[in-house]
Amino acid sequence: MKKILVLGGTRYFGQKVVQEFITAGHDVTVATRGQRTDPFENHVTRVVIDRHDGEHPSWPILGAQQWDVVFDNICFTENDANIALTYLKEVKHYLVTSSLAVYEGESTSTGFKEADFAPSSYRYTPSPEVSYGEGKRQVETYFTHRATFPVTYLRFPVVLDDDDYTERLHYYIRKVLQGESITFRRSEGLFGFIRASEIPQAITFVIANNVFGPLNIASDAPFTTERFLATLANTTGKEPLLRIGSEDISPFSHYDSVLDLSRLSEVGYPVTSLASWLPDLMKRLTVQEQQNVTK
Repeated sequence: MKKILVLGGTRYFGQKVVQEFITAGHDVTVATRGQRTDPFENHVTRVVIDRHDGEHPSWPILGAQQWDVVFDNICFTENDANIALTYLKEVKHYLVTSSLAVYEGESTSTGFKEADFAPSSYRYTPSPEVSYGEGKRQVETYFTHRATFPVTYLRFPVVLDDDDYTERLHYYIRKVLQGESITFRRSEGLFGFIRASEIPQAITFVIANNVFGPLNIASDAPFTTERFLATLANTTGKEPLLRIGSEDISPFSHYDSVLDLSRLSEVGYPVTSLASWLPDLMKRLTVQEQQNVTK
């Protein structure tokens, strides 16, 4: 049994990770603002905290304890990283949710490699106002230079599942069902994703196998625009209307979302295929949308 601190963890895949820790019999503490209900009942210890306020009185309480694992799902800026390292000293393995967004420019067809963004050599000017991607770059860089314990940077692409509250995949299905055009930035895009329900399995693997540093985690064999649209057509029974443009671009079309998974395979993780779950997810969401229309 491990003593695990989860910062965040009451929404979407963070909640799934906590459930996995509970099922595995770990001693889990969940630290959040306490504004959202959760399904964990008496299986976790709850601590109310403001993750982004270093003066919050709960930080010394967390810092006085030893943690086998810290899973930080809500670290977005250098300031967040600084707060964590100021208080959390006795940690054996720290995992930070990072993102595909740390990479800049256009990826190759095989995707971005971990080395395409190296936090050890990145330089930046601290600022309270940064983009999501820049915030994650600064987080990784700050931990890399200042953490005294092993850290893993979990670089995920877009995360999809039935309960995705952003409803990005729903957007495409609704457009097709309503006979509306979908705008793509270009016709030769590549789309890579990770299923939220798989993230707990991946994190458990990372912890068990002491995988440290930057790590791309996604499903293999990304879809081309053509295949993505063909799958939409097959699952909805209607032909998508494609439009190429630079305004009102659909959620997945802003940039290619492909990650090179060579390192993930090398450490022994059983990488899943995108085709093994995305079409089925589209089917379930299509049924859901059709039922909503008839209500």
